[in-house]
Amino acid sequence: MKLSALVFLLLFFGTMVGSNAQYLDQITKQMHQPSDLKKDIDLVQNTLEREHPNLYLYISKKALENKFDSLRNSIDKPLTSVALYVNLLHIISSIGDGHLNLEIDYSKITPQDVAFLKIPALQHPIYQFSYFVTGKQLFIMKNLSADSTIAKGTEIISINNLPAGRLIDSLNGYITGDGYSTTYRKHLMNNGVFAERYRFLFPEKDPLTMVIKSSGSSKEIKIAPRREKGYDSIGGVKPPTAEYKILTADSNVAYFKVRSFYNGNDYVGYQGIFHDIERRKLKTLIIDLRGNMGGELIWAARIYSHLLDSPRYFFRLPEEIKMQKKLYDDQKIRNWVDKLRKSDYEKIHPYTFTFKGKIYVLIDGGSFSSSSILSANLKNLKNVTLVGEETGGSKNVVTAGVQNSLTLPVTQLLLRYGNGPAFYGDLTTIDGRGVMPDVPITYRIEDYLAGKDLEMDWVLKDVAKNGARP
Repeated sequence: MKLSALVFLLLFFGTMVGSNAQYLDQITKQMHQPSDLKKDIDLVQNTLEREHPNLYLYISKKALENKFDSLRNSIDKPLTSVALYVNLLHIISSIGDGHLNLEIDYSKITPQDVAFLKIPALQHPIYQFSYFVTGKQLFIMKNLSADSTIAKGTEIISINNLPAGRLIDSLNGYITGDGYSTTYRKHLMNNGVFAERYRFLFPEKDPLTMVIKSSGSSKEIKIAPRREKGYDSIGGVKPPTAEYKILTADSNVAYFKVRSFYNGNDYVGYQGIFHDIERRKLKTLIIDLRGNMGGELIWAARIYSHLLDSPRYFFRLPEEIKMQKKLYDDQKIRNWVDKLRKSDYEKIHPYTFTFKGKIYVLIDGGSFSSSSILSANLKNLKNVTLVGEETGGSKNVVTAGVQNSLTLPVTQLLLRYGNGPAFYGDLTTIDGRGVMPDVPITYRIEDYLAGKDLEMDWVLKDVAKNGARP
């Protein structure tokens, strides 16, 4: 049984009282001595220094060492695994690698743990709303509290006297992401992570004092914890990883939504979709990668093969990387690159039938990992226009490859990291930003409340205005 990180953390933090849960009991109640905790910290630091190829791409060696030293020096009393988890996560998030994570080891969840999660528990009051972050502002998007008068779109000015802007900045420091891009962190915040990370920093289940603002007037409210139904393993059916439909009455515009590249070994691929596009002689294709957090790279490359007019490489070749002084001067990168040959790289060849019409690609902060790599490659095609927001995944480099995992012996936390760097895009400047859209789209809170799709609105207006351009 594998629970999602959001659901799992939401349910068990701070609720472990008098249960028969096993792994959850261990990580939330068992206290570890400072000397033992420091062994886990040492193991994390030594492992990353030895095996992570891009460890100092966005943070200096000295700065990272100071963070680990500061954490070790601050531990002067026994802590639980969860307490160390929060502290280590803050360090890991500063490295700038969205594929590097510290996690609860879901493989250790026992039937007793699952049974405990189903028991109603006193939950932290922060979970009585769902939240929307934009810039330094915080809004209520769903009201689950007992006070039904609090409307969707109400702005939260402060929580327990902490201004919303400062709170957002603090919580961002506990979310891993690529480089300096902020859009991925914002995407996660707006999909449940705001409440989760708040619970990390402020675990006490005392009533929250919020100052809220609606219709130009402000007031103070109290949100108390309350007993809620626990985890229910019976959920809804997940939508398909890909969706395809014809959008316009003249049948000239196709919409292709790719939610994920986690398709599995039995997935039949995208041939049927592109075969239908070819059969209909469609002139315009919209590829929606918004919220696509990545997955198996082969499927991103497969889509790319249906859009090419000539063979291309998905990544930069070793000889190109060697020309980048900042990269190749790094001994780890040099060791990695020197082992590679051009023959190790697979060239993506155009599929039997490829789309040559106008292509719009919709992107946002949730476009991460392989979907960001696909976006970066598509940006180089002349018939592609990227519409939306800077991708959450890096524009130039991703550290993934073989995903390794390491269980910390004392706290039983799980460290996940990639050991294979992949470079693409423009290597002349490793700037730590995502893929930028050709047409940037900015939402206001009013747009979200109205359920608008500004990217699609812009694309359909552009299609109506310009027709199918070559």
